Amino acid sequence: GDSIAPEQNLRIFTTPDTPAPQVQLLSNGRYHVMVTNAGGGYSRWRDLAVTRWHEDPTRDGWGSFCYLRDTATGDFWSVAHQPTLAAASSYEAIFSQGRAEFRRRDHDIVTHVEISVSPEDDVELRRVSVSNCGRTPRTIELTSFSEVVLTTPAADAAHPAFSNLFVQTELVRDPGAILCSRRPRSSAEKPPYMLHLVTVHGRLAAAPSHETDRAEFIGRGRSPVDPQAMHRAALTDTVGAVLDPVVAIRNTIIIEPDETVRVNIVTGVAATRDGALALVEKYSDRHSADRVLELSWTHSQVLLRRLNATEADT
Repeated sequence: GDSIAPEQNLRIFTTPDTPAPQVQLLSNGRYHVMVTNAGGGYSRWRDLAVTRWHEDPTRDGWGSFCYLRDTATGDFWSVAHQPTLAAASSYEAIFSQGRAEFRRRDHDIVTHVEISVSPEDDVELRRVSVSNCGRTPRTIELTSFSEVVLTTPAADAAHPAFSNLFVQTELVRDPGAILCSRRPRSSAEKPPYMLHLVTVHGRLAAAPSHETDRAEFIGRGRSPVDPQAMHRAALTDTVGAVLDPVVAIRNTIIIEPDETVRVNIVTGVAATRDGALALVEKYSDRHSADRVLELSWTHSQVLLRRLNATEADT
């Protein structure tokens, strides 16, 4: 008989502090996400950087982040180690077929994030489940945050302040989403649109708030480790031609004891504004979002079979 154990399609890291960052790559061929075991990384679409990232051997503080804040105590942390670097009671980064996951426990709050790229559309889903293992209801603010680029990584690295000036942001009120695009340099240029959407399946304690101005979110002399936004009740809803564009959406959720609330954070790119609005509408539906995780797993299985490759090879 064949006594070889089946290929282990799982990599688990119980610490964010590995000697070198461990990396998971997710892609549908056009939209690419890289994520490290500390929760840093980037999103790219074709040859454009969607979010800002710099290769830095000493720190991993670039990526698409999500903050949690307990409104009663003011304590805040992040769903992965980055960007707050707050130590968790327990921490796991799990890289498997077509997805990256983070699980952590902070006192009585357990968070689980699943990240996948849709094989159908150029979107990534970060599905965040927040569970209350305590005996009293908790009110938790969940705030997404990424820096917007929408140009080639080389152009961004060469002139970040200059290239930031040409990004326009707008708020789509229903559902609460943010659209971003670059002002065209000529009438022939048709820049793509980035969309950022957060939907909550649970009880909201306040209306969602939004931010697209990095200076307002981070604050003077601060960094994403401890941004000014974590010391304010709501984001400022600043939109338009901001100097330094970001996408951030905050929702305040009430979690009863033994309850789990699920939040879907969707980021993606479309060639036109109408295309971006269509994706916002599609992914405000919970079933479309859940489908991303199912499809990405199947898609990566089929792909590996077609390539006749094992997870270790990839």
